[in-house]
Amino acid sequence: MTKMLCGAACALVLLGTTTLASAAQPVPAPSGSAWMSGEGLRVDPELRLGTLPNGMRFVIRKGKTPPGQASLRLRIDTGSLNEAEDQRGLAHFLEHMVLNGTENVPEGDFVKRLERHGLRFGPDTNASTDFSQTVFKLDLPQTDKETLDEAFFLLREIAGRAKLDAAAIDRERGIVLSEERTRASPAFRQLTDELAWLFPGQLLPNRLPIGTTEVIRTAPPQRMIDFYRAWYRPERATLVVVGDIDPGEVERRIASQFGDWRGVGPAGTPADEGRPLTRASAASIYVDPSIAAMVRLAWVRPADTEPDSAARRVREFDEQIATAVLNRRLEKLAQGDGDPPFVSARMDVSEFENTAETSGLSAIARNGRWLSALRTLEQEQRRLVTYGVTADEIERETTGSRAALKASLAASATRSSPALAESVVAAIDGNNVATAPADRLALFESTVQGLTPQRVNAAIRRLFVGSGPLVYLTLPKPLPGGRPALLAAYEASRKVAVAAPVAQARVAWPYEKFGTPGAVVERREIADIGTTLVRFANGVRLTVRPSQTRKEEVLVNVRFGDGRLAMAPDRVSPEWALGPGLTFGGTTRLDADQINRSLTGKLVGANLGLDDERFVLSGGTRPEDLTTELQLLAAYMTDAAWRPLGWERLKSTAGSIHDRLESSPGGILQRDSGLLLRSGDRRWELPNRAAMRASSIADGRALLEPALRSGPVEVVMVGDISVERAIAEVAATFGALPPRAATRRSAGAMRFPAANAAPTILYHKGRDDQAVGFIAWPTTGYSAETRQLARTLTLLGSVFQLRLTDRLREAEGVSYSPGAGHAASSTWPTYGYLAAQIEAPPAKLDSFFAEAQEIAADLAAKPVDEDELNRARRPTLAAIERARDGNSFWLGALADVADKPLQLESIRTQQSDLKAVTPAQIQAAAKRFLTGPTAYRIKVVKGTPAPTGRSDGK
Repeated sequence: MTKMLCGAACALVLLGTTTLASAAQPVPAPSGSAWMSGEGLRVDPELRLGTLPNGMRFVIRKGKTPPGQASLRLRIDTGSLNEAEDQRGLAHFLEHMVLNGTENVPEGDFVKRLERHGLRFGPDTNASTDFSQTVFKLDLPQTDKETLDEAFFLLREIAGRAKLDAAAIDRERGIVLSEERTRASPAFRQLTDELAWLFPGQLLPNRLPIGTTEVIRTAPPQRMIDFYRAWYRPERATLVVVGDIDPGEVERRIASQFGDWRGVGPAGTPADEGRPLTRASAASIYVDPSIAAMVRLAWVRPADTEPDSAARRVREFDEQIATAVLNRRLEKLAQGDGDPPFVSARMDVSEFENTAETSGLSAIARNGRWLSALRTLEQEQRRLVTYGVTADEIERETTGSRAALKASLAASATRSSPALAESVVAAIDGNNVATAPADRLALFESTVQGLTPQRVNAAIRRLFVGSGPLVYLTLPKPLPGGRPALLAAYEASRKVAVAAPVAQARVAWPYEKFGTPGAVVERREIADIGTTLVRFANGVRLTVRPSQTRKEEVLVNVRFGDGRLAMAPDRVSPEWALGPGLTFGGTTRLDADQINRSLTGKLVGANLGLDDERFVLSGGTRPEDLTTELQLLAAYMTDAAWRPLGWERLKSTAGSIHDRLESSPGGILQRDSGLLLRSGDRRWELPNRAAMRASSIADGRALLEPALRSGPVEVVMVGDISVERAIAEVAATFGALPPRAATRRSAGAMRFPAANAAPTILYHKGRDDQAVGFIAWPTTGYSAETRQLARTLTLLGSVFQLRLTDRLREAEGVSYSPGAGHAASSTWPTYGYLAAQIEAPPAKLDSFFAEAQEIAADLAAKPVDEDELNRARRPTLAAIERARDGNSFWLGALADVADKPLQLESIRTQQSDLKAVTPAQIQAAAKRFLTGPTAYRIKVVKGTPAPTGRSDGK
């Protein structure tokens, strides 16, 4: 069983994937589910489980969210832990190869065949390898016979028919090495070091799935063939099918397609993962200039291999409550007045396969104050062990858990097929039982009936046993005195007496009245998209779209002010800290912790973001809590306290933010591309270190307060809610506010940079072999006049992506994930660009630029063929169809629909416009925008910028 406990919220992660049944009344498992069982638990009756005569297992579940679609997962019960020393990385390499040439599918055709059925490589067609499993994933945009035939055929090709051709393996080596380069971040190196510290002498630290570059470069094909034959066998395979299908017909398909699969040669023997060493307290330090100061206390013990059962889950729930209480205390300290020692801190309990179980407390130190963070962690852990938890704390955590479990049950009928498929795979990987939401709630209720502080305190004692604590510290510079100094600091803290925790008073929610509910002065229906537009007397607008596609989900955006248009293009942008600056500061009547305590049991949220034209307060809730959700958002709009806590917390990480970005070429491109592609418009600039350190909450307040006080307001609401309820709730909150202005700022001009004959060079501090190339051509934005052209450019970008992948990934094996696409602005209707990007060794960048120009020239010289256009268009249309089934799409699409006729027209014509694009139109667009000396290029390579280059104010 795989376990991760980080509090009551994470308890629900476990319960959500391996849901619970009543411990009092064990229920027999349904027929065919004997391979998934646990005492006191029953398999979800919606699942159809079975085993073929060859040992292959399957799980089938009917679901209609989204309608007409299905998710398939082929799980192979092996991963990197089963590699021999000379096979390190081959489990992952093999994942690539089985998609790259089989008995009946030539090399390079696997993904193309799926694209013709509307699947995109990455989002819909993917695979993953971890320590214990390899999973192949297909999310089908339709479940017609032809698509299902293709999907089952291709999965059967993976299962036992891979060719593993030597030449194809050699071509793929560069792609896997590119993936290794992409992942080789300081965070990955630190994780590798920490695992080695926690589990010395065990297999796990030496079997990270990416493997070693030596094996990737040199492993002979036979070594991969040996791994494939040993582990890709029917008795180690499970096929999960969830979606709008006939379960009986799918079972017959599985039997027909996979029934003849037989293993070749001897089966593999699972590796001995080893056991944790018995150790007393010890310390270790990891030094990296790109890593923030972080301290961790860990207790390591053997993995709990007891089978899944109701009794085990009850014990784990007690531990989860204890963990949640401690995390709540740590968060309160992080939000405290004065100068908290850490930016964030939390406890987690994790099980690493069959290697070990750990309990750990970790904190990101504020301004490098690791010693204060260490003392606080140690003393809070000891306070918990010494004095335990209170009944009030237990009540708070169980109240929140109950609310989430009830919402999960109410929403279960519309849970998406991909999410259900992933949850079943997770249950199988953890040797857990996948059960129904109703059973999950039943066991919860029976568990909490007898939950006492004494029982939770007993769970606390179980959490802090084993070797340790093992003290682990990351620092950007070496620590004087080294490990002995770190261990001495820990021992000194242990000598400090701790007092019992101070009881927290209950907090009432004070934001229930905002004035006289507003009167509706305008209302109109847009029947074809099921949307109602409302304007209140104070100028506030409401756009509401009821939907039953996701039960128990209501999403809300409160759009106000002018977003980036309110910022000066020649001044440092405060966007980087705006969100936490507002929400972590709480309101004048409640600080952030008091808001959380007053809303215990409510499923609400508040976040602040922005786009080009509006600031956006957003939240998600269930119908039961919609009143409180709107009150919370209105409280932030009308009564923000501007406490500096959130801003200062983020500001204290300024150094680590830049260190992380500078550690990789992708980070540097992320940091600088927005500014460069807009000719130095500083609204897209991330402030340097000095500017971050010099900033304050006053910067955010000066920008936001006028918009919060009097700017235009539009409430967009989508989900499981009626129009009348939405109107009443908004009338009582935002409709009750003083009159709001309805003015809009002019966008001014936006310029794409001038073409550069030689690329702009940016420098990162990562590995020498890491580099990124980026090329972009100016196009146009999105307006009523350019709508169809913008759609054409979207498909041109998709075709460019296909060609880039064919050349640089499939044919040349240069890059793991070359990318291309088109971006068009509706705020600046003449601004847009088509861009292509690649991660590759530095020596390959010039050839990338040349090949990108060749692709551009070829697209301009002759029209694409229908097959290539369909491989670009069908996945795009399928993605749109899938998105339109959910609430998130409509939340964004309906923004400003009352004021912008183009927005409504865009919704109506999005699919038809794309269907109407012809090869000739794509060629014409390529000829217009991708020829001539207009391209702007960026290289990101290892090095140090010249003094005249971008300064980060170190």
